[in-house]
Amino acid sequence: MGIGPKEVFNTEAGQPSGLDFSLYWEAWNKLKSESALNPDTKKMIYGSISGMLSSVNDPYTVFFTPEDNQRFRQDIGGEFDGVGIEIVQKNGLPTVVSPLPDSPAEAAGIKSGDIILEVDGTNTSEIGFNEIVDKIRGPKGSTVKIKISRAGVDNPIEFDIKRDTITVKSVEWREIDKNGKKIMYVKVRQFGDDTGNLFEQFANEAVKEQPDGIIIDLRNDPGGYLETAIDLSSYFVDGGTVVIEQDKDGNNKELRVTKKARLKNIPTAVLVNGGSASASEIMSGALQDRKAAKIIGEKTFGKGSVQELIELSDGSAVKITIAKWLTPNGREINGKGISPDIEIKAKDNSQSDVQLDRGIEYILSGN
Repeated sequence: MGIGPKEVFNTEAGQPSGLDFSLYWEAWNKLKSESALNPDTKKMIYGSISGMLSSVNDPYTVFFTPEDNQRFRQDIGGEFDGVGIEIVQKNGLPTVVSPLPDSPAEAAGIKSGDIILEVDGTNTSEIGFNEIVDKIRGPKGSTVKIKISRAGVDNPIEFDIKRDTITVKSVEWREIDKNGKKIMYVKVRQFGDDTGNLFEQFANEAVKEQPDGIIIDLRNDPGGYLETAIDLSSYFVDGGTVVIEQDKDGNNKELRVTKKARLKNIPTAVLVNGGSASASEIMSGALQDRKAAKIIGEKTFGKGSVQELIELSDGSAVKITIAKWLTPNGREINGKGISPDIEIKAKDNSQSDVQLDRGIEYILSGN
């Protein structure tokens, strides 16, 4: 006997009126009664939800099982086991946003924009996105084989990457002394749980030290919390708008500074590249539009949409795109990215960091 809508727990809670689900239940009952694979009811429910979300053709609107949801929260919290890459489903393909700094993936040579073709011999076109993530993840000390396609490279590239515990301290800084001038360099790895407090510590030190310049490194920063991007931008932007949130109906909401601009009078450069995404683009776009910093490096990733993470009753969650971000001047980020004021491409297999060098040059010369 097939399982109808009233035989599945709580199916009718919040059900909108006027919708005919008879076709769905017809397919459900056929699968349950005819399949020789003994399909699991919970997996069918989760698969249904996942398929529903994928119908909007947005790589950032996704379903998280309870395990996926827990893992996502561990990621943003800054510690997990794996190889250290941020990936999204872009144009139907699992695509690397960026390898995390000092991660096994970065050390192996994984780059922003790489498309993952296989994981441990399994073709990624044959499995779902969450399963791809699960296969890449694994306990510390184990090894995963990843095959990727890279723009400009004719043949796929294979990597054997040893997993490790990825601990991401999201903000670190140091002083650079050059030609008798003091520059404070701050690396923001992600906009996570600890970022606000750590950046406040940096700001306190910068106010005390009064350096000749600040370099903010957002390269390969995949983003994180919107609120944190606004907080960090506010140290440099004196009042007014940091980012504009545009909802599905085209209505704009200006999100304004949240802190005193304690660092506004210190010459500032921001380093970005193709792995700078999401909250990184909000900050770089805000500082660029508000003339608070020079943006140096390469065009950013182009993820300018707002996601809301909504917990469901069993610990699973849906992450839904609810709006898109615009810079203070109304420029669209999504699909376009932030173009640098000073474009300089990184040099592969080079010991020198030409983008950081250009940032230092800007601080020293003012151009």
